Amino acid sequence: MRITRLLAAALVVLGSIATGADAQNYPDRVIKMIVPFPPGGATDTLGRILGKRMSEILGQPVVIENHAGAGGTIGIDYVSRQPADGYTMVLVNALPHTAAKKMYGNLKYDPVKSFTPIGSLGTVSYVLVVNPQFPATDLATFLTAVRAAPGKYNYGSSGIGTAPHLVFELFVRAAGLNVVHVPYQGSGPAMTGLLANDIQMALDNTATVPLIKAGKLRGLAQTGKRRSQALPDVPTFTEAGLPQFDATGNWGLLTPAGTPDRVVAVLGDALARAVNDPVVRETLLSQGITPESGTAQQFAAVLQSESDRLSKLIEEANIKP
Repeated sequence: MRITRLLAAALVVLGSIATGADAQNYPDRVIKMIVPFPPGGATDTLGRILGKRMSEILGQPVVIENHAGAGGTIGIDYVSRQPADGYTMVLVNALPHTAAKKMYGNLKYDPVKSFTPIGSLGTVSYVLVVNPQFPATDLATFLTAVRAAPGKYNYGSSGIGTAPHLVFELFVRAAGLNVVHVPYQGSGPAMTGLLANDIQMALDNTATVPLIKAGKLRGLAQTGKRRSQALPDVPTFTEAGLPQFDATGNWGLLTPAGTPDRVVAVLGDALARAVNDPVVRETLLSQGITPESGTAQQFAAVLQSESDRLSKLIEEANIKP
């Protein structure tokens, strides 16, 4: 028995030495960035923008792999089960990522505890849009109209538990509204429903910008501390008179929990340098993302804060997939 224990202890020590040596040589092979959504979407585009520049900085290929399904949880679960060596990371929006803990009872990973944050790369705002037939031209007249007709109006989202759904539910509670949720299979169909006046309102991100600029939808207010470059004429909710409401999607990279600090530091530095690259910044802005490089510690704080806030929301609103 004593020999067995000694052997086990020796193996642990050897494993630690090997891990340390691997960290010193990191990276020396291909790194995978998992995008937990299908190819061609906004998240996939963002991953490929980052992956290309990080490849150049790290001197090793950063290959994008799409593991889609179940609101992103399939791809994220896959990453949680990979070795904690820095060769697999995942791109997430903190809103739906942290909400999954309360949304899915059979989730095999913890959105916060199962991962080590690498850093954040920027935020995306959400815009309150209405069909032009809706009797409101600004947030104040919108709130008056909706409050005067409880249960009359429908709002759409890209699906149950998606960021636009969660953000609208936060808005409902902050503004004291009574509206009906109509979930769609993606932002595109939701915008089509809004154009057809099947729904009267939505809170969505960059999918709304071309439609607002074309005059097909009316933008009333946007989340965030300052106006997005994509919509400089649309006031923030604070400017429009509802300072108690705000919600932005914080984008960042995660790697499995237990990844060595040195490896996380290398990846974090590459992410920060990529985000601050002028070409990448312009590309992010064109996608409706405000580039904001954040440390691993800062992104960890965002994840914990959103986990607490959204767990409470999901329970109160009885949101189920």
